[in-house]
Amino acid sequence: MFLSPWLSTVYGKVRSLLGAIVILILSNFILALTTDFYLFLFFRFPLGLAAGAVMMLCQYVLMDFYPISKWPFVTTLFGFLLLTTFGFGPPFGGVLQEYRWNWRDYFLINLLLHTILFWVLFVFLRKKNDTTRRVPLDWIGLSLLTTCFFSFQIVVSRGQDEDWYNSFFINCFFFLGVSSLIYFIVWELGEKKPFFDVRHFLKPNFSIANLLGPISFGLLYGAFSVLIGALQQLGYTSFLSSLPLLPMLFCLPFLYPLSVFLSNRSDPRPVASLCFAMLSLFCYMTSNYDFFNRRSFFIQTILLSQILLGGMVGLLPAINRISIEGLSQRNQQKAINEGILLRTFSFSIGGGLLGTLLEHRTAFQQVCLVETRSLFDPQVVEFLQRLRDWGLDSMQALKVYGNLVSQRSYILAVDDTFRFCAILYLFITFLIWFAKIKKT
Repeated sequence: MFLSPWLSTVYGKVRSLLGAIVILILSNFILALTTDFYLFLFFRFPLGLAAGAVMMLCQYVLMDFYPISKWPFVTTLFGFLLLTTFGFGPPFGGVLQEYRWNWRDYFLINLLLHTILFWVLFVFLRKKNDTTRRVPLDWIGLSLLTTCFFSFQIVVSRGQDEDWYNSFFINCFFFLGVSSLIYFIVWELGEKKPFFDVRHFLKPNFSIANLLGPISFGLLYGAFSVLIGALQQLGYTSFLSSLPLLPMLFCLPFLYPLSVFLSNRSDPRPVASLCFAMLSLFCYMTSNYDFFNRRSFFIQTILLSQILLGGMVGLLPAINRISIEGLSQRNQQKAINEGILLRTFSFSIGGGLLGTLLEHRTAFQQVCLVETRSLFDPQVVEFLQRLRDWGLDSMQALKVYGNLVSQRSYILAVDDTFRFCAILYLFITFLIWFAKIKKT
């Protein structure tokens, strides 16, 4: 995604777009057929690079068909369509899972879609001529930042399994990530045309927007995973577990364009603050659901709270507007791209961090339940006796009781996790006002 401006300048927008789609086709083909785990991991890397490039290059090509005065409309429309994937993607995957599709079939479907897309674009755009010119790229800065992000992602995703800093493996990657980050900052400060201009962090608005923005989106991505996992823990199918993400699309047709309009013409802080408050209320309401009453998740105030989840769609224009406040017009697009980079990285670690919190709270809640509901508790004794009356022996009855304790402790931990997110979003709702916006 972040190489897209350089690719479109050096090789042309259309040629770069078609090349990225070819990489997607080849990567999906290899991923669908390979039986080697490490080869599978390796080709996930070009798949991600090409997918990110396609998102940006499609927007660049689309903007060429409109005058500059219409570009805000084009970017709004493109962002609108892009955000629909958060609502439609999980249910679509759930449907495939319901019909017992193999995981390889997901890559084959992508292969078919990307092949059709390539030929459609090739037919309509092959005669389009792009002007190209050679521009330098900060390859060292890009390599250092990639190493830093990769190292910290390994630490977050594998830390809980490897016992965090008691593990030599985790310590090595943590040291590599910190060293790469320090070297990256020093290198970029001395680079004439840096890949990521760290001097932008000297601007308070840029720092606030690109601290609170990635935190909020990382939390949100992690909350998606926790919510779907909680529903599957209770026995809901993959498709039913993903349905709570659909109501957020109700906000999309009006909240996203409204946020774009207001953020570009007035103070964006009220818009951002409102969206953060909506996310805080969503997390708080989710933490108070009666997950244990079968089907109750879908007949309580689920529609209202999931509509509040749509607050995420209004954040992007407001956060982007705050981040470029006080920057020259030449640096504004670069600042937005840097914000996208940080938010993308937050997606990769948000699930891991919230998953770690969830696992620790699960263990804590399980200890609390065992201490308060011991095997000598009259109600527990009565429950076990009832199981034995139904024909279970003592070990089977204890296993059933243990499963119930594990399930309940997990759900209580889910509630704790969403309360943590609600409190954090509430703080962010007020912290965003530390940004300074000039009156227009």
